[in-house]
Amino acid sequence: MASIMRKDFNRQICFLLMLLALAIPAMSLASASLTPETVAVQEFYQAEKSEVLRLTDTEESLVSDNLAQVSGYFSRPKLLKLLGGSRRVVLTFDDGPHPRTTPQILEILRRRNLKAIFFVLGIQAQKYPEIVRQIHEQGHIIGNHSYSHKNLAQLNEEKLREELGKTSALIEKITGRRPEFLRPPYGAMNRNVLRVAASEGMGIVLWTIDPKDWQNKNELAIVRNTDRQLGISSGDHRGGALLLHDIYPATVRALDTILDRLAANEFSITAIDRLDGNSAGFWAAKDPSLLLDSVFAKTFNPEHTRNNLLISILKERQKRPEFSSMALLKAHKSGNLLLFLAKNS
Repeated sequence: MASIMRKDFNRQICFLLMLLALAIPAMSLASASLTPETVAVQEFYQAEKSEVLRLTDTEESLVSDNLAQVSGYFSRPKLLKLLGGSRRVVLTFDDGPHPRTTPQILEILRRRNLKAIFFVLGIQAQKYPEIVRQIHEQGHIIGNHSYSHKNLAQLNEEKLREELGKTSALIEKITGRRPEFLRPPYGAMNRNVLRVAASEGMGIVLWTIDPKDWQNKNELAIVRNTDRQLGISSGDHRGGALLLHDIYPATVRALDTILDRLAANEFSITAIDRLDGNSAGFWAAKDPSLLLDSVFAKTFNPEHTRNNLLISILKERQKRPEFSSMALLKAHKSGNLLLFLAKNS
């Protein structure tokens, strides 16, 4: 009996060893298809979210804390209050720069004349300073995302200052400007993070829209999640701060479609430092050239048409509700402005 049990045990061990032998080459092949940069960043996301949350103060307690009332702290409740009742979206990108995907995202934004905020990792900025410089030169805001994507809520003050200070110094050396905003990795923070960030001259920016591009790696899922969370799918439109990552090819592939969907649903893109309620945003359309200054106009300027007859017609009709800024802009962009005027006269 003992001999039979020993044979069964040996067979099981052999079977497990065979599975392991098959699995190792497959794992190596999968790893070989990823760049070292992408693999390194993906490792950051292996931390258990439950562990991060366990070691982090709840946002509700931070919101009620005096430290959370500073103007530079864009908590989720504050972002919802500022953006949720509008069709304004703040574009944010984390974890870059990446040598291939970040320039591709910059080109999409350049073509549409849109601005975003890029929360860069110090370790990546050190590797690719020329891309950080390109982000800055194209007029985007550069934020601090820590040096090595550690959970800041776990660090003592010395380590925390090292993570933030080293990254801010790198950004300043490359761009000549010290970052004014921090996004803590995982959104994990406590009062100490808030206090040290403030002492480093940075406000904290979280997010309200998370399409989970870090999880899905699928452009259709990213677009679908964005639509759902912005209320595009349901028709209950609401603005927000959109969290994306400029290190994934799927995010690059999804971005044009996301921006097309925003434009079609009359959303505008705004900057995090222009959320005072009086600021304009950028129109998300592919060709914003009809706007003289590329800024989303609160009132349509008939002079944009450069047609004297249209100017005289539009000036008389501009106060009517059907002649909204976006309706006129869309009609002009599509080349159907005369038809639009005829239908609504």
